[in-house]
Amino acid sequence: MIIRASLAADAEAIDTLFREFVAYLRSIGDKNEYHFGAEQYLSDGFGVDPIFRGFVAEDSGQGLLGYILFSRTYDGEYVRNFYVVDLYVRKDSRGKGVGRILMDAVRNLALTEGVARLSWAVHKNNADAIRFYESLSAQYSRDS
Repeated sequence: MIIRASLAADAEAIDTLFREFVAYLRSIGDKNEYHFGAEQYLSDGFGVDPIFRGFVAEDSGQGLLGYILFSRTYDGEYVRNFYVVDLYVRKDSRGKGVGRILMDAVRNLALTEGVARLSWAVHKNNADAIRFYESLSAQYSRDS
């Protein structure tokens, strides 16, 4: 398995993984409308003014095992932040460290770029994701 920066050439594979992600979210009760797909990935991540960056976990025999997309944000308290937009690992690749390695890639980039904080949101019914982030010693706040 290798971790590398996501590429425009990954658009279709990311679209497939994203559809799997949305199907999973639907199964836990998420009713949000999602408009992301290959076209949005290309225009927002690789256009004139890229709004996000990402990493993928890739296995030569299995293709993409997972991905993480993130964007830079700013606030007065933490100054420079990365917001993790999506982290998804294929079901058959979960529990093998793929998600942790993808999060580490973003964390390492944050350290290199002087980013003080990583943040993300998790659907309240996504117990597996909540346990995963807690295993990373993440501190969290809950919306009221």
